[in-house]
Amino acid sequence: MSATGSTVRGAVLLGTSGSVLLGAGSWAAGALPPGVADGVWGRRGEPFTSVCVALSYAGLVLLLTAWWRLGGHLASGAAVGRRQVRTALWCWALPLVPGPLLGSSDAYSYLAQGALAGRGLDVYALGPAALGGPLAANVPGMWHDAPAPYGPLSVAVARAVVALTGEGHVVAAVLGLRLVALAGVGLLVWSLGRLAGTSGPGAAGALWAGALSPLVLLHLVGGAHNDALLLGLVPAGLVAFRRGRWCVGTVVLTAAVLVKAPAVVALLCAAAVSVAGRAGRRERWRQAARLAGVFGAALVAGVAACGQGWGWLWTLRTPAEVHTLLSLSTDAGHLLGWLAEGLGWGTADGAMAAARLAGLAVGLAAVGHCVRRAPRTGAERATGAGLLALVAAAPVAQPWYALWAVVPLAAADWRPLARTGAKAAVVALTLVVMPSGQGPSWASGCAAAAGAASAVAVLGAVALWRRGAGGRSGPAVSGPAPDRAAATPGRSAPHP
Repeated sequence: MSATGSTVRGAVLLGTSGSVLLGAGSWAAGALPPGVADGVWGRRGEPFTSVCVALSYAGLVLLLTAWWRLGGHLASGAAVGRRQVRTALWCWALPLVPGPLLGSSDAYSYLAQGALAGRGLDVYALGPAALGGPLAANVPGMWHDAPAPYGPLSVAVARAVVALTGEGHVVAAVLGLRLVALAGVGLLVWSLGRLAGTSGPGAAGALWAGALSPLVLLHLVGGAHNDALLLGLVPAGLVAFRRGRWCVGTVVLTAAVLVKAPAVVALLCAAAVSVAGRAGRRERWRQAARLAGVFGAALVAGVAACGQGWGWLWTLRTPAEVHTLLSLSTDAGHLLGWLAEGLGWGTADGAMAAARLAGLAVGLAAVGHCVRRAPRTGAERATGAGLLALVAAAPVAQPWYALWAVVPLAAADWRPLARTGAKAAVVALTLVVMPSGQGPSWASGCAAAAGAASAVAVLGAVALWRRGAGGRSGPAVSGPAPDRAAATPGRSAPHP
């Protein structure tokens, strides 16, 4: 086996070990369902939970280290194939499948909304509190009365899962959502390989940056987020556009919009490239009209098929009720509110609203700029840049929202994502959320630090052992043979 193959295999095994630890720790440290009696996902005692938090963070450190090293191999030009990256993805993802949710309790809200829809109730007017039962009991308190902020396709998928499992089987329903998420990740892997293969070299690198990202593993697989379906449909639609099948691409991207509205950025960028590729102004207008017609027809048909109506267009701002530190406009609103009240210029609420509105305006202007430049930059790069600006300026931002931009940017050119700063940002976004999805307590924070420190110590000990072993056997294994060096033309034999 070559040295590169050995190091890649070592990274895969290291990441698998980390994923196993993370999955094992989730059984007490994950986002456990409070509405289910103690049992397969029941809550444990504090000592056992602390041990599992330590295990989870030790696993996270190993997983992040393996992902970082694999990216380093790819960036250095090592011969790493897409098959090896796909193997790493499934080896790292599958240990997370049977365990509780990781990083967020949002999937419980999906299930409650699906159950409401299954009863024929309007999920865009009622919150999970109207449902009652174990599904509603699992939803975090802040969302009990909140209508669904997701598109009708997302609600329809959750409704289908609940219809199969029943409202009383929360664990089975969560596992059903996780299977849907895995299907989305599988579609992401397929489409990323096609996009990277046609837009330039580096399909393995695109898979590493876009599909193997720790954010995908922790939040899309572990958290069973509907963003997995979104991020499978968006690049699939871009693949269709790139192959000239703009009608299919429009339908697929419309389906992505029916999962989450920000996917419209990808549709606008792909449509701009398609229109610009036509010869003559009249033909461009005709193509724009055809695209608009297909989009309108697909949107109406999709909403009708899902059976939830158009209320989702008015509930898109529901997530903004939560103030997240990752939102730059919200952070600016907090600062302006403090200054406004301190200086007597206004109220904190008014300053927050103004800052968020300004941030949203900046984000939309950046999206417009990216759409206008899409014919020159390409649909993938324009989509990634536009969504990155939108996420950065939006009133609410979650760590996994970064994937909206990372996936199309990885398809366009993954190498900037392999730079130290970009990798460090992914690591920080991965570590900023506890496996339970809640803020750290004193006990869980100490356990997390102890688990991470233990993993770092083990990695350091292994590195020192390998360095010592390499120093003892290095000249015999990797050094050039003296007679071969002397026989090389134009070189003299080394002096003693």
